[in-house]
Amino acid sequence: MNADTLEALLIDRALGQLSPEVEALLAEHLAVHPEAARAGAELSKTVTLATSLLKQPARTLALPPATISLFPRHRFRRVLALAASFVAGACVSFFAVGGIAPPREKPLAFAPVVAPAPPVRRVETELAVRALPFWSKERAVALATSKQSIRQP
Repeated sequence: MNADTLEALLIDRALGQLSPEVEALLAEHLAVHPEAARAGAELSKTVTLATSLLKQPARTLALPPATISLFPRHRFRRVLALAASFVAGACVSFFAVGGIAPPREKPLAFAPVVAPAPPVRRVETELAVRALPFWSKERAVALATSKQSIRQP
């Protein structure tokens, strides 16, 4: 019999998974070969010891108090608070520096310079608007320009 097959049969015998016919054949083989019988007895003891150890619950080790104090529970909250304060400080400084910047005195070279429209008298505008049809585009333009001219000094 092959050594690997014999070992597999001995393990199955120790676990109680052999059929009665195969177990009878294995007992006949072990009776003829005493060295295989000794190896089978040792393997049986090893399997029973391993199964008893696997059935026991695993032991847990408690950390000593000094180790626990090295890792505070709220470390993540501290990191978030630091990140939030950094972002808030960056936003405040960005807007503070942006508000302090001096305004441009000269217009950009590519921007067209538009002269302000001369002020239009309110009465003339009202008469011109009344003369136009109510839903016309011209009336909307006239009202828009009159509001702009009233706002200008």
